Amino acid sequence: LYCENQRRWAETEAVREREFEGNEAVKKFAIKYRSDSVEGNKILMAKFSLAMKRMLWIVRTSNDPWNPFKRWLFPSTTDTLYRRILFAPNYYFNDHADACYESTLGKERDKITQEETRRKEKEREMTEALLRVGDAIVPYDESALEDFEDDDPERTDDEILIGWKSENDGNSESDNDNNGEQKFNTKDTESVTLESKSIGSEWDQFDDTDFGENDDSDPDAWAKKFMWSEGEHFVQSFESVVIVSLQSTMEGKLLLTTQNVYFHQTEDALDVFTKQPVKRDDESPRQDLQWKLSRLTDIHGRRYMLKAQGLELFFADMKGLFLKFGGMKERDAFFSKLTSNCKAPLLRPMKSLNPRTVFKKTKLTDMWRKRKISNFQYLMMLNLMAGRTFNDVTQYPVFPWVLCDYTSETLNLSDHRIYRDLSKPVGALNPDRLAQLIERYNDLDGFVSEEEKFLYGSHYSSPGVVLHYLVRQEPYTSMHIALQSGRFDCADRMFHDVAGCWDSCMTSTSDVKELTPEFFTCPEMFINTNDFPLGQTQSKIPISNVKLPPWAKESPHEFIRIHRLALESEYVSNNLHHWIDLIFGYKQRGPAAAANHNVFHYLSYEGSVDLDKISDEVTRQATESHIQNFGQTPSQLMVKDPHPPRSRVEDDGPLLEKNLQALRCHTPAKQFGGSRNAEANGPVISLHALGEYVFAIYSDLSFCSYKIHFIRGVVPFTFKAEKTRHIISRKGSRSLSAVWHALNVEDDIPFEADSTSKEAVSLGLGNSSFAISLGGSAKLSGSAVNSADSSYLLLSCGYFDNCLKVQTLDSSSLRYNQNGGHRGQINCLQVGEDGTVMVTGGQDSTCRVWVIDHDSFASSLTDGYVYSSLGFESGLLRCCHVLLGHVSPITCVAMSTKLDVIISGSEDGSICIHNIRSGKFVRSLHVDASTKEVKHSCAINGISVRKLAIHVDGTFVANFSDESIYLFTVNGQKLADMNLEEQLYSMIICQQSERLITGGEKGLAKIWTLHDLSLDCTVDVSTYGAITSLVLTPLDTSQTAQYLCVGSSNGSLSIVYKSL
Repeated sequence: LYCENQRRWAETEAVREREFEGNEAVKKFAIKYRSDSVEGNKILMAKFSLAMKRMLWIVRTSNDPWNPFKRWLFPSTTDTLYRRILFAPNYYFNDHADACYESTLGKERDKITQEETRRKEKEREMTEALLRVGDAIVPYDESALEDFEDDDPERTDDEILIGWKSENDGNSESDNDNNGEQKFNTKDTESVTLESKSIGSEWDQFDDTDFGENDDSDPDAWAKKFMWSEGEHFVQSFESVVIVSLQSTMEGKLLLTTQNVYFHQTEDALDVFTKQPVKRDDESPRQDLQWKLSRLTDIHGRRYMLKAQGLELFFADMKGLFLKFGGMKERDAFFSKLTSNCKAPLLRPMKSLNPRTVFKKTKLTDMWRKRKISNFQYLMMLNLMAGRTFNDVTQYPVFPWVLCDYTSETLNLSDHRIYRDLSKPVGALNPDRLAQLIERYNDLDGFVSEEEKFLYGSHYSSPGVVLHYLVRQEPYTSMHIALQSGRFDCADRMFHDVAGCWDSCMTSTSDVKELTPEFFTCPEMFINTNDFPLGQTQSKIPISNVKLPPWAKESPHEFIRIHRLALESEYVSNNLHHWIDLIFGYKQRGPAAAANHNVFHYLSYEGSVDLDKISDEVTRQATESHIQNFGQTPSQLMVKDPHPPRSRVEDDGPLLEKNLQALRCHTPAKQFGGSRNAEANGPVISLHALGEYVFAIYSDLSFCSYKIHFIRGVVPFTFKAEKTRHIISRKGSRSLSAVWHALNVEDDIPFEADSTSKEAVSLGLGNSSFAISLGGSAKLSGSAVNSADSSYLLLSCGYFDNCLKVQTLDSSSLRYNQNGGHRGQINCLQVGEDGTVMVTGGQDSTCRVWVIDHDSFASSLTDGYVYSSLGFESGLLRCCHVLLGHVSPITCVAMSTKLDVIISGSEDGSICIHNIRSGKFVRSLHVDASTKEVKHSCAINGISVRKLAIHVDGTFVANFSDESIYLFTVNGQKLADMNLEEQLYSMIICQQSERLITGGEKGLAKIWTLHDLSLDCTVDVSTYGAITSLVLTPLDTSQTAQYLCVGSSNGSLSIVYKSL
């Protein structure tokens, strides 16, 4: 009965409804569970994918230092002097074997012929279309250009771009592809566009498929994938913005917030030549990008298609971002919003995007005239201000031919006959050719308007010219092949002979090209290091490396060295202003241009045509094609007045530049060291020069200052001992034995060592344990210092508690005493030329990059690993990068902030090269102890590195424990070597005269020619023992002579000078 009642109850409608509701609830929960599981799996897979990317990055980084089969390419960034000297690894190398010209003459000959026929037909149609431009032509109006210059307030001093400062004032500020840029939605593609295959820190990259589709209700939802900063909010968005890069253009939406710039790609990237979409995987989504405004340092107006509609943003790591907007109005709106509503602490104040206004309100010309910057620097600055950029091959920087002798065995750079006439354009150098061109120019009367007449049909700078010169190195190889319809050009037309190229520029009516900056900085452009199949000429001569003039001795490095010296010669210095007038000045356009035979096709000049007025699409495309492919003239910086000439040399110049036979040595009687009863005891272990002041650190940690003042007399200076104080050495060693242990002196110590602990004896304090810096905040604020030590800091390492110590130079008060971050002792340190960046090398086989007293700059450089590991704490010293690559303790470091390079050596003989600003490893090399060969693999049998010194031109010298010195380039090429037969204790390079100075156990200061390590002069100071330290006084306006200070093992300080 009970069971029957239960059955009837279960069949009631109420129970059935309950069951139905329960089933529905279970289904809903099951669906939700499945959905949550799918989403959870997606997140797990995304995290796993990110972890795998990180692991691959770590494995690659770990194995990278010893990969001997690397390929290389031009970097996408420059150094602070806007040179591209240090090459970057090419992880996507293509040998282009299928692009050989000869291979296309067989089965593909008909196809190529048809393509060329179609191309020529299209060129003919476009040429006819150009004749229909009509009302779109804008006549040249000089007065309108002057009226266009605004009266905005000046920018601060001469700080136009990071490296645009005097070489002598010590104030230069500060691959490769990250510059605050985060990427989402990126995958590696098969495209030849090498720049899109950035191999930087890819730890922040995700795919859209991992997180679902965008929220259609929010058009800016794509930007929310990035981690927004606290307080960051939207400012303005801009549609149809194009990122212009060397190989491609990419259109999308730009979003500006108070702290970042975001970019959302909406169209496929287009090849700059073919205008076809760049090849990519079908599953590869489009890119979303982010740039941090905390890293932004400069903004400059740019043209695109001869219209002022672009901006180029420069970041702290020297990466440039070229943005093309829909027009000048949108560009100016972005600039106004960014400068008024956004947080960009490193952005230098500026009020104008007009190149003429920017140039007019700088002090660059005065700096050049006073010889505070070089000819190369000034030309590069003019190029950048006139709109030339490495991000647009149609507006590449242009440099002059400076020599006309490419056949002699030797060159005398003081002979004016070897130089090209800089007062004439290339096309006017040959009078016979010029007569033909003038006749053709006059024949145009009646056929075209006066504005359309031209003397030269080609241009001195165009994409074809750039790729003609740089075809041997990527990414220009791939770009050359794209320009030539998928193959290399005919070998006879390729750049294979410098003398032949110059002859063509002197004789051909269609060849008036100038040079590119690489002719003065990059020997690799002449070498077919990648063995590309460049073909052979009709005379069956294979094309590989470029044939160099006899005076280059078949060495590309020698060619670059001599060519650079020619550019900085007195003849060029005294005549360069004429060439500047032709390219950037009042002779560029108008009557002055016609009078100087400097008239090019009207479509090469800014503002010559209004594309918006061309209604016919074919005509518009033809005009744009001509503008893009046949050359663009730089923006005119000087409209009316000629450029002033450079001032004559008024002083003696660098001490070691010439007449080394006149060098003399004087050891002043009154000084703090040098005798047993002196105030300072022991050897001079470190020397530092600031203006007229020289600071000496002795082995008892006495810190003494001297003043050297120039006078005319038998001894052309006065030497005054200023004051002495003691370096605070809490928990530090004062042991003379410890100091001499660092100097590796095996002879008897000349003074009795202090009684200290045995641990202190194993501690090393040497000339690489101390450095002096003004500090970033004081330097960048422009605060003047009345005396050499009023605001400077003394940095030191080598203490047994592994600390870095920072003291004031005037009072020796301790400002910083913290652990240096290394797991063990800090062996060496060095501060860069600008005094803002420091590198330390430790016993733990790592180097660390520090920013001194500048939080904003430190924040812009700090990488994700350091930020997540160490956090961000304001302070006097901030660690920005941890540099890997060594497996044994670091013995020495050298750095150049202008070159953006750190070089480190270790006990096992490895020499590693890193970028300063990005912290990225570039290459490793060592010298094999058995064969003495330079190898680019793991240092199994290397010779220990003891000293390093770097030159700003991209070479460095390494001193090894076998008493040898080697000269290398930063790209790993050995140039010279020498056995010194003595242990060196100090080694420095004179940057101005390219000399190497060494001092060691024999007490001889030897002066070497840097490029071949030949001995030029020897100064004997052996009376005072071994040479333990060297320093050159700086060249500045406070004194008219330069001196070499030599510290000896008995504590004496000697001065090397040039007799009057």
